Amino acid sequence: MKKIFLAAIACVALLFASADRASAYPAYAQAAYDNPREATGKIVCANCHLNAMPTKLEVPQSVTPGQVFDAVVKIPYDTSVQQVLGDGSKGGLNVGAVVILPEGFRMATEDEMTDKQREETADTYIQPYSEESPNMFVVGPIAGDDHQEIVFPVKAPDPKEDSRVSFMKYLVYVGGNRGRGQLNPNGSLSNNNAFTASTDGTIVDVLNLEDPSELDPSSPVAGLVDLSEYYAPVSIVSIEKPDGSLAADVIPAGPELMANVGDAVSKGQVLTTNPNVGGFGQTERELVLQSPTRVLGLIGFLGVVSFAQIMLVVKKKQIEKIQLAEGFM
Repeated sequence: MKKIFLAAIACVALLFASADRASAYPAYAQAAYDNPREATGKIVCANCHLNAMPTKLEVPQSVTPGQVFDAVVKIPYDTSVQQVLGDGSKGGLNVGAVVILPEGFRMATEDEMTDKQREETADTYIQPYSEESPNMFVVGPIAGDDHQEIVFPVKAPDPKEDSRVSFMKYLVYVGGNRGRGQLNPNGSLSNNNAFTASTDGTIVDVLNLEDPSELDPSSPVAGLVDLSEYYAPVSIVSIEKPDGSLAADVIPAGPELMANVGDAVSKGQVLTTNPNVGGFGQTERELVLQSPTRVLGLIGFLGVVSFAQIMLVVKKKQIEKIQLAEGFM
């Protein structure tokens, strides 16, 4: 079963193998990382979504065994902004999230959910991170305009039925992204970036191609660039080095070119605007798995203490009355 699952993941990755087509595919992380939270505490989404933005998580302070509760992930952003898509056009932002619960916790089934929970998750495809990790969930990419809050209905485990679980305090981890990433899974830059010059020199030409396959093989830059990964319009910036040789930088559709022919540039100098309007954030919250017996015992103990205190006050009043009566005799 595991081999079939991994094969399906590989097919998804192959389908979106073009570097500039990537938006936010959890399948890449699922195939590459057994655990979405690295030893450093970083959640894997941060490897591609480099800009930091806030993510919030709301969970109950405590839950009891078998309780179905909501873990609400909030991914706020300005809905009036638009991001650069893979083909260079503008569109709405997508969002995604990873939730990592303690072992034993799992996604509630539809039968276990309330009507409200079923309604809130009707258009949200939440899936386990892997077959081996039913306590980890992933969702996305989904339209951000309607999903700045994502509800994860979760069922708490019962320590009587699961030896891995105890009545204690746990941590819940969450990561949320909005917008496309700056890095593709293969490490290359997506078009959601500012692009820089690869060398010192002077810009001698800017070639704009609506179709990358139309590059003339006789062009001076034909042997300097590989356009096989690109499917949308690109610009090729030709830079003459101080030694007279030629270098070429490919600028995909999306960021706007700020440099012009004749400009002197240095290695690492920014040539384009930065179109990125999204980012990633992660947070964690404490969650207590509480024993109902302990709660009832605590309530009973507090009740006894309160009753004893009241009786002491009543007894004191009785003694005061007796002493007062004896004083008049």
